[in-house]
Amino acid sequence: MHSEFENVDLDLIRYSLVWEDANTLYNGLEIDEKDRLLMITSAGCNVLNALLKKPAAITAIDLNPEQNRLLLFKIHVIENYDHEIFSALLGFFGRSAVKEAWEKVVNSLEPVLQEHGVDFFLKNPDGILSSGKLETYIHGFYLGLSEKFQQKLRQLISFGTIQEQQDFFQKELNSTEFEKIFIDYFDQQNLSKGRDPKLFKHVKESGGEIFYSRLKKFIGKQLLKDNFYFRFFMFGPQNMPEEILPPCYRKENFQILKEQLHKLEIVAGEAIEYLLSQEGDDINKAGLSNIFEYVAEEQFAEVCQNLLNFRENPLRFIFWNLLQSQGDKHCKEHRLEKLSEDLTANEGCFYFQNVRVMDTVLTNNRK
Repeated sequence: MHSEFENVDLDLIRYSLVWEDANTLYNGLEIDEKDRLLMITSAGCNVLNALLKKPAAITAIDLNPEQNRLLLFKIHVIENYDHEIFSALLGFFGRSAVKEAWEKVVNSLEPVLQEHGVDFFLKNPDGILSSGKLETYIHGFYLGLSEKFQQKLRQLISFGTIQEQQDFFQKELNSTEFEKIFIDYFDQQNLSKGRDPKLFKHVKESGGEIFYSRLKKFIGKQLLKDNFYFRFFMFGPQNMPEEILPPCYRKENFQILKEQLHKLEIVAGEAIEYLLSQEGDDINKAGLSNIFEYVAEEQFAEVCQNLLNFRENPLRFIFWNLLQSQGDKHCKEHRLEKLSEDLTANEGCFYFQNVRVMDTVLTNNRK
């Protein structure tokens, strides 16, 4: 598949967090112990989340070698250290904890990872989760706000009911200067500071207004104090209750990760080509992140038909839409309609437009 990602530099970490909610992934793929999965590596979060379901095997794949290297580093830490060091390196405990944990880990790394890690933590003293180009840009929004608006955003995660937080947002933030600042910061021109402009080639709408309307709607349907993605988006990784973290970063799941890592293979390459190859034919479920965001509609239709009609073995796959609506027009006969709608309604991150689950075999009880 030709993706605009082939036209951007792949010499940096573009995403240090997977923004697609693990619960959406779980409910969309219904992972069991017989499944052989393909997952986009990205920051590695959903690869590790999928491992917690104990599938038969997972192949993590990415065009960007830096994303694969990031996952390799996480695996090394999980295999050889405890949860506290892992959490510290991620950035949950602040800058000084990152430095202390890195000093404990550095000498255990093989030379290539060690050299890379030294440079990485010099440039990213706040830890792994804040290191991506996108995340660095996003976190600049809150830091650039006045103290007045920073305080009001902090108040948004203090309410015990959705109605209270919605009323506060409507009164104190919506239709104020905050709205204009948000829209301007996340419009297409400025958002290019966090995502390469080439990745907007197939997008027809402005990001700022879309993201603000999604945020406003989201505030009326999810309790923000319990939402990891809202809190990370606005305030970064610190002061986060452990029970709202992605499953792979919770202490209760750390030992399971250690035990399941042997099932994971990491490869460099393009996901669709892999799925259509002989090597990838035994994959029966795939998490494709938002890779169809970066292709033309006509190519999506061709790729979708190939995945759903020309592989020897059945395939179910899930993907997220950001500023495109792939899957609305093409391959609808293979879309799990109700499941896709339910997952979209309950997706944990306001960032996305919709979620699509496609399956080669549809039966009445799965529509």
